[in-house]
Amino acid sequence: MNRSRPFASLLLLSGIALVTGAQAANFQAPFDPKLTAWGAEIAGNADGTIPAYTGGVQNPPKADYSTGIRPDPFKDDKVLFWIDAKNMDKYADKLSPGVQGMMKQYPTFRIAVYPTRRSVSYPEALIDNTTKNTTRCAIESDGMTLDVSKGCRGGFPFPVPKTGTEVMWNKKAAYFGAARVMRNTSYYVKPSGEVVITNAMLNYEDNGLYDPDKETPTREWALRTEYSGPTRIAGQATLIIDSLDGTRKSWSYQPATRRTRLAPDLAADTPIASQAGTQLYDQMNMFSGSLDRWDWKLVGKQEMYIPYNIYSLMNASSEKCDPQKGLFMPLHPNPECVRWELHRVWHVQATLKEGKRHVLQKRDFFFDEDSWVGGIQDTYDRKGQLYQVEWAPVWPDYVKHAPITGTSFPIFDLSTGLYVLSMVSQSWSMDKPLPANRMHSDTLTRFILRPGGY
Repeated sequence: MNRSRPFASLLLLSGIALVTGAQAANFQAPFDPKLTAWGAEIAGNADGTIPAYTGGVQNPPKADYSTGIRPDPFKDDKVLFWIDAKNMDKYADKLSPGVQGMMKQYPTFRIAVYPTRRSVSYPEALIDNTTKNTTRCAIESDGMTLDVSKGCRGGFPFPVPKTGTEVMWNKKAAYFGAARVMRNTSYYVKPSGEVVITNAMLNYEDNGLYDPDKETPTREWALRTEYSGPTRIAGQATLIIDSLDGTRKSWSYQPATRRTRLAPDLAADTPIASQAGTQLYDQMNMFSGSLDRWDWKLVGKQEMYIPYNIYSLMNASSEKCDPQKGLFMPLHPNPECVRWELHRVWHVQATLKEGKRHVLQKRDFFFDEDSWVGGIQDTYDRKGQLYQVEWAPVWPDYVKHAPITGTSFPIFDLSTGLYVLSMVSQSWSMDKPLPANRMHSDTLTRFILRPGGY
């Protein structure tokens, strides 16, 4: 008698996909057969609303991928239901406090819940390195710095995190390839609905852990930005380089003075001028910079509705989701343009250390278990009041096997009703980071970021 068949039948009836041994071998963690190599649970949840992980997008749409645009592999999915202020209590345990705050404060805000698609996938090299990193990555004695002396590189440092700091280093190691260049436009939306373009730019970023030419990583992250508009900032450029110990060096070039200067204020709680001051420097990519101002608490894991698989927004083909037409509404983007799904997330709470300075007192991060970067951040001001909500929508690159989030991290200021949203119009992946002589402050006097000619 095959005792496994009744159990298998129950899984199929509940909508949970079965993972065969051959499939699991491609991503299963040798240290725990219930987990992927990057620490996500392979199985779906008990009621089938989160499916089992089966390897990401299996049959990607046929298209010309040279521009970096990825067609929506789930374009035929339909909305399962909507959540708004009227029925949010029914789903409160799966909504972040920030999203609930938006529903309470903004009468027109609601979220469209779609079937959950675990679309993230990774290259074999990352899976292999993440497995190896379980014995070669550590946090140094200061509690904040990543120790790479034993070969930590090429993957997530802590696939089974035990502390909030380890989760944050997994977030810092979120994979977008060795490097990438993106063409972005940022929009600042006033409570009246008036839309202002705050910048048009080319962004280059790399992650030192994935440099194929470095056996021992020499930096954590680098960002180079070249502004082409609007007129008041056209020609400006900035360069930020973060070391593994949390130290940051940054420079800014101003065409009016024709000089490049050190810019140590491009960090922590300094508002980003090109984002109309709504976003802080340490809110880039959910969090950037040193971890040392905060006490990091790993609260645990939970199920939550988060923006996910937003291909139709990033590749807007309908007028209602076009940034120049129907996307921007007062207080929030058009709800019909943002796809939400139920996923398991890691909850990390950051509390400002005594004696440290920051405009925020507390931050709650909810990171998607498959991508380590997608999710939501809720922030609280010095009075303990809910202040801002930041979304990190995921739209995986199923060609490069990278869970790209672009820089489409909308931030909503609940105290003013303002919000900022950056849109990626094109994205190019690079096999190697730019050489050191291209990532030097002296090069900011000229633009070097152009597709295929870095």
